Amino acid sequence: MKKIKLFIAIFTLGIIVLSCEDPLERTAVGRFSEDSVFNDETLTDLVVANLFARARFLPGSNDLNPSRLVVDACAGGYSRTFGGWPGGYQFTRGLFTELGTGGQGTNEYWDWALVREINEVIFKLKSEGNTLPQEYTDTRIGELHFLRAWVYFQKVKRYGGVPIITEPQSFDLALDELQIPRNSEEETYDFIAEECDLAVSLLADKMQQGGRPTHWAALALKSRAMLYAGSIGEFGNMQLNGLLGISNPDKYWQLSYDASKKIINEGPFTLYGDNPSSFEEAENLYYDLFTKDAELGNNNEAIFTEVFGGQGARPEDWERWCAPAVVSGTTFLNTYLETFEMYEYIDGTPGTLDRSTLVPGVFHDMDNFIGRKDPRCRANIFLPEVEYGGQTVWMHEGLYVNGVLETSNIDGIDVPAKGPSRDIERTGMFNRKRCNEQFLVGPSRGQGGTDYMVFRLGEMYLNLAEAAYALGRDSEGLEALNRIRRRVNMPDKLTINWSVIQNERAVELAFEQHRYWDLRRWRIAHIELDRRASKGNKYTGVRWRKDYDNPGMYEIIHTTTGTATDSWDRIFEEHHYYFPIGLARIQRSPALVENPGYE
Repeated sequence: MKKIKLFIAIFTLGIIVLSCEDPLERTAVGRFSEDSVFNDETLTDLVVANLFARARFLPGSNDLNPSRLVVDACAGGYSRTFGGWPGGYQFTRGLFTELGTGGQGTNEYWDWALVREINEVIFKLKSEGNTLPQEYTDTRIGELHFLRAWVYFQKVKRYGGVPIITEPQSFDLALDELQIPRNSEEETYDFIAEECDLAVSLLADKMQQGGRPTHWAALALKSRAMLYAGSIGEFGNMQLNGLLGISNPDKYWQLSYDASKKIINEGPFTLYGDNPSSFEEAENLYYDLFTKDAELGNNNEAIFTEVFGGQGARPEDWERWCAPAVVSGTTFLNTYLETFEMYEYIDGTPGTLDRSTLVPGVFHDMDNFIGRKDPRCRANIFLPEVEYGGQTVWMHEGLYVNGVLETSNIDGIDVPAKGPSRDIERTGMFNRKRCNEQFLVGPSRGQGGTDYMVFRLGEMYLNLAEAAYALGRDSEGLEALNRIRRRVNMPDKLTINWSVIQNERAVELAFEQHRYWDLRRWRIAHIELDRRASKGNKYTGVRWRKDYDNPGMYEIIHTTTGTATDSWDRIFEEHHYYFPIGLARIQRSPALVENPGYE
């Protein structure tokens, strides 16, 4: 069966009014003015496409907003941005108050207008006046149940329980009738599961065209969302008289387990680049996984993909922000040494470095320092002397020639004395994952065209591993986790525990919008993400100095100050596991109850 691709486009229909205000106020009610729109397949398709375009599957994709694009990489502790201005990086300050979450609101998802319009379209499609074919109608409704589940999942993982609204709210309602209280977090996750089930039943066996979601996408969403609910029940607490928290984690672990297993056993998906012949091939294939177009049949791992077409179509900006300066990129997402250390060595030993050797005067063989790393490390992070866009990425700040450190080019030597300034500053490493050599766009905005996998089979194996372990099925969980490791020739783990699961997700799903949310649901974010000078645990970087006379040898200096670390303390306190509802929202909708810590 053809893999699912999501075609996102913004359409303007003069006969449609789309509200962007808070729907919990009377003035926010938006409605479609022409019922005739929903008696025409083309117009209905445009309306549905518009709703999907606003879902933010890849944050920042709908408006080319770099602050949203980098928020998970920064908030999850993988990286910082080159400059301190993006809201997605400023979000790490942890300025959570009754006024909001800071960071220019880049990580918020209080979009009730989108919920309202999804409800309106479902209502119109179900109305007696709809003359569209039944199979067409059922398919569009199934897509919208999937979309509504996605939107509610974005809300519940931020705010906990939120109002469940499934019917269009009328203009004629009094203001007090629009004041809808919050449902519990558990009720919200149950609603998401029900929406996914409806989508599965309506989309099953549908041969979709134009990249619309099928039942596999709905199952993948259920796998992820129920995993979150299970872990919140496992590691969190009940609060606000049951409004927050999950009382029966095993129920949700089982739901995630079942959905994951169905996709793995019955779906038409395979792990991309399976059975590589060498570690070098494993690195190259893993890099290709995120740059190959699933629509062309090049990637059988993709379950649900947001499609970008580059300049002249729907573009994205990942290459613009992440490519190295040697190809006129901006080297914007700088990766910490601590991220590099998450990756084990190819013999399975921990990747943690002896930092006492990262000092002036000590030289390291890069074949050991980098070449022996998990292939996913080299595929995900730009490191010295990698080839990209036909150019060598030089990242050293100085070149030793005859024992003298040079910082100006020397005649007759074919290696620059130092790399471009943006490639040698900050943390000394930067993100490579999903940075596509096919789109060497330089500093130009809106020209990238690399698709983004929202769901892929690799995640389903890890979801299965975690859910199986939580349910006491250790051997099955271990086998699912090792299936992912074998794909890149990494040795099997002999035992499974929470630490093994958590690190495997960190390295396999790096830069894919998972890390921040994973740390939150495991309730370890206040340990992992609270990084302050007073604690001596701020993130760090390195400086590279190349030895010209001894190829492959580098002096590597651990750097803990200045722009190699964060521009401020990162703060994550225990009440940050739930975003504030916010004073302004509660003033508009007094039926809402504030989350703990923000009263």
